[in-house]
Amino acid sequence: MTIGTNQRRLSGSENFDEVFELVKTATEQSLGKHRAGLTLVLGDIPNSVGAFHEMGSNAIVMNRNLLKIIERLAKSRTSKNAYVFMILLHEYLHSLGYTDDRQVRLLGKRITNEFLGGKHIAAEMAVRPLDQFFPDLPKYSVFRDKGQFETIRRFDSSSTPYIA
Repeated sequence: MTIGTNQRRLSGSENFDEVFELVKTATEQSLGKHRAGLTLVLGDIPNSVGAFHEMGSNAIVMNRNLLKIIERLAKSRTSKNAYVFMILLHEYLHSLGYTDDRQVRLLGKRITNEFLGGKHIAAEMAVRPLDQFFPDLPKYSVFRDKGQFETIRRFDSSSTPYIA
């Protein structure tokens, strides 16, 4: 696939599963590494944390409140999907055993440059603060901890076709 095709596929992605398939493809093309069987959980976690992956687990926990704020502030599906791509790529790299956040950010930038092009917003999101892309973010970022978590049913479906 070409960079233009990858950009169109990301912009046209309609759910987490479609974005994550692109994350896995980009990572495998760049690093030759792959991991199957991950679960995505949307959770009420502090807004200073976009997402996390606990080493040894099979779950990525994404900040639900921050995602809702980004959905409100994003001027296009491209921006929203770029955010989701960057967050999932960052945590996917952690799930592959990369523990140093600085290294993960640089790898994320490299992978995104190769897959989506260096001028794509996701490539910049990998290494720059989110408020540079969403200037109104600090206005909305009051943490609302309801302690709720939601597992996304259709995620990493190419790795787990046996799950209904």
